[in-house]
Amino acid sequence: MVTTSQLKHQHPFTSNHVSNSLEQTTQILNITSAAGSIAHFIFIFLFIYLDQTALAWLNVLSLGAWLLTVRLNRLKQHNISILIMSAEITVHAFFATSILGAEAGFQYYLWPMTLLMMTTPCLNIIWSSAIALFHMTTFALLVLFYPSQEESIASYSSTLFIMNLICASIPFIAAAALTRSTYMSQYELMVKLAEKDELTKLFNRRFALEALTYYVNQLNKHKTTFCISLVDVDHFKQVNDQLGHNKGDEALIKISDYLSQSMRATDISSRWGGEEFLFIFPNVELSQIQNRIETICQDMPNHVSLESWDKAISCSFGLIQVDVNETVEDALKRVDESLYKAKKNGRYQVVSDH
Repeated sequence: MVTTSQLKHQHPFTSNHVSNSLEQTTQILNITSAAGSIAHFIFIFLFIYLDQTALAWLNVLSLGAWLLTVRLNRLKQHNISILIMSAEITVHAFFATSILGAEAGFQYYLWPMTLLMMTTPCLNIIWSSAIALFHMTTFALLVLFYPSQEESIASYSSTLFIMNLICASIPFIAAAALTRSTYMSQYELMVKLAEKDELTKLFNRRFALEALTYYVNQLNKHKTTFCISLVDVDHFKQVNDQLGHNKGDEALIKISDYLSQSMRATDISSRWGGEEFLFIFPNVELSQIQNRIETICQDMPNHVSLESWDKAISCSFGLIQVDVNETVEDALKRVDESLYKAKKNGRYQVVSDH
């Protein structure tokens, strides 16, 4: 079985992503415990009304079990909590169905418990699957061996069946919705982590390479022109050495914000690595974009500054238009050569090879 502590990292630090996942599990089980406690409190009076004293007393014990799960959830003992939930629902379904018959519908509560068991990471997958299979087997056996109903509640059987079916369906649908929501949020997070640079929030090198490959293919197939620019922060090592890496990171964030906000919505802004950035400009020729890039380059010191740093913050730009039948590697080599010329010629300028 997997405890809450096993879901965390082996060292004291726990990332926000892990903490959020654990918190979400706690919230789901808290809601389940609260709903189960309320339902069994109501069942006490329902069975008293139906003159089912044994089932009424059983639900007093059940209410105590569900209140215990509330306490265990607060203590983060989720594995014990869900086992108690599972045991209580199984016992309750067995006695209620064996006494009142399957037509009363109490066996249907095994379904949402099965889904909850499989979708929350409280137990390892083997234990969860085994208990879920036990629930479904119990459901089938109850329907097969206790189909008839007690005559004393015959007039209430349809009402009980509909009530139990609805009450069992609501948590089933809710658990499925929560599972879907969790899946989507985790998927979006994975996509974001896979595509974005954590510091600057620009696209990362991997994404930029994929985009560059795509536009090279588009150029070769459809003659869709595009340009790329490789950008390097001037004298960035001085900032790191004199102000520290925190200030260096701050500079990178401010530079990336300025550059990305200066681009078109269709342009792709990425952090290429270290203090280098790669920009892709789709559907444009060099003659159409060079003046704009030069303006961005010249205006940067007016928009980017650091406290305790009195020198201008600028960048050098290499800019090219990718040629038909040029490979990604060749295009990157050519734009890197343009950037090298810009730095060799004194930095703080745009150099293109056309």
